[in-house]
Amino acid sequence: MKLIKTFIFSLLIISCTDKKPDNQTSEFEKILGIGNVATLDFLVSDFENDFLKRQYPNLDTENAYRQFLTELRDKKKGNWKRISEKARNKFKASDLRLEIYKFPDSVWIIENSDFDKIESDSLEYIQLPAPYVKSRYKFTNPDGTTEYSFTRGNSFKLTSNSNFDSIINQELNSPNFNYIGKYLQALESIKNKNKFYEKLFDAKKSFGYMSPKLTAFEMLDYGIDLNDELNRQIIVLELVY
Repeated sequence: MKLIKTFIFSLLIISCTDKKPDNQTSEFEKILGIGNVATLDFLVSDFENDFLKRQYPNLDTENAYRQFLTELRDKKKGNWKRISEKARNKFKASDLRLEIYKFPDSVWIIENSDFDKIESDSLEYIQLPAPYVKSRYKFTNPDGTTEYSFTRGNSFKLTSNSNFDSIINQELNSPNFNYIGKYLQALESIKNKNKFYEKLFDAKKSFGYMSPKLTAFEMLDYGIDLNDELNRQIIVLELVY
């Protein structure tokens, strides 16, 4: 019995140690949520202790980050190592991935716009005489209700000889930025902290994208603190995953 109590007490100590106190948890992390932050912490640790150490074995972590950004800015990344398979698989299976990106739940090949219709999102579409891809995105609201949105396009890929099954599978696995996900909300919560965060948020909100080269350039140009945990988290999410 004494052994069991000791084991339980040890687990409680470990649990309390792993959880950050509220005064050490950034607004960014609070919005992402505990589970997503745990995933992010793993990804950052893996990036630093696997990729950066293999890529820049003679540099400390801060300067390895700086070299990584410099090579990305200058497009000198031809000999980069791969991110570990363990980290890639963890991100792929995580909820965090779905807070950053969205994926269609259904994809069709429409023969031409005569066979299409305006769906529940009430968005008009351009009349097209050729086949095109139509994708549906499913969203579950906080109250449990479901909504759908649709996109149409990629007709340039389609010919009478196209492998429709392959194209549909490709579209099902093609990420698009999630404009209603927690990641954009988290970026919004920090946008007033400095000019870089503001520029990043504005780009993501408007276009869902800021090129890696430009992101690296802006980070170096603004001289962001590469020892700062939040900056390292953003580097990993924006430039690695």
